[in-house]
Amino acid sequence: MQVYRRIANPFMPQGTPNLTNAPSIPPYNPITSGVAPFYAPGEIGCRFVDGNTGNEYIRAIADSGATSATPVGAIAANQLAFWVNRATHVVTNDKRFCSVGPTGAVNEVAGIFQVAATPGYVVDLLVSGGAANVSSDGSGTPGCVVFADATANTARVVAAASVVTAPLSQPLGVLKTAGATAVVDVTVGEFIG
Repeated sequence: MQVYRRIANPFMPQGTPNLTNAPSIPPYNPITSGVAPFYAPGEIGCRFVDGNTGNEYIRAIADSGATSATPVGAIAANQLAFWVNRATHVVTNDKRFCSVGPTGAVNEVAGIFQVAATPGYVVDLLVSGGAANVSSDGSGTPGCVVFADATANTARVVAAASVVTAPLSQPLGVLKTAGATAVVDVTVGEFIG
């Protein structure tokens, strides 16, 4: 697993990482844009722990192409985020634009969107934390490991009742309760065992 730089004291424009949805690209021109750029651009691509919850996040940029015109639709809270470009820290909810293509996207999950992100904006993706809401196909029972759904046009998890061989995709956490919005103990990119 890649080791990301850490942010000791992250700037959170909305006061919590679960609501971060801020403009990312300067220059700021109050006459033409009316919206200020993200305050701390050096934090993009870094991980941090929220001191209030103990949850871990990675700061990324929502892909400008993640709009309602795509088959998955606009980014919604609780959807999976897939890497478009790790070097520039761009993520999307649409597997078709994943850095390794739609079939490999199940192994390129960056985290979980906590907010309906605006395309091109900075977002904080949940990568580790307990009892998080995650978009799901509704399958599984408590204790199942969840993986990215390989079904086309989805940005959700599916549960595996048991894995008897090496998993085919990146484990994302352990299911606590099933449903269209499942409750998951999230550990994106970490071994679960």
